[in-house]
Amino acid sequence: MNKAKNKYSKKMHTTKTRLSRNYSNNPMKKVIITVIILAFIVVAIGVIAVPFSKPEFKINTKIPALASDYYENYFYEELLNLDQYKNENDLKKAMAKYEEKGFALVTLRQLLLYHDEVSSESLNYLKEYCDENATFVRFYPEYPYEKTSYHIDYNYSCEF
Repeated sequence: MNKAKNKYSKKMHTTKTRLSRNYSNNPMKKVIITVIILAFIVVAIGVIAVPFSKPEFKINTKIPALASDYYENYFYEELLNLDQYKNENDLKKAMAKYEEKGFALVTLRQLLLYHDEVSSESLNYLKEYCDENATFVRFYPEYPYEKTSYHIDYNYSCEF
């Protein structure tokens, strides 16, 4: 019976040794796997970042931001002169006229003049790619005609 125990324990030892040899922590394997993972990460970052650096992406995010700010903080507050309406019904009647046809066009030049003191670097970027007079937006008020109740149509005249 002693012989059987020794054989069995010897077999376990050799099996264990074979397993450890097959799955050893080879430093070269670690380096190769690390390089592959890093290469994958760099490619993934490049694929994700490329669309955000294109002029179209910057323009399609900057102009809507400029237009929304223009409408909410200047056009709605200053130009519409809401104090002239005696009651809410007068305001609704006046705004309803523009719900379908919209207000007058606002060119990119007007948006840029309003935002003159804002980050001139990003504004110059727009001037570089877009025609300031042919790129415009039109605001359409929506019921209940509040400051943020509107939609905007964009007409871009930009070259990339």
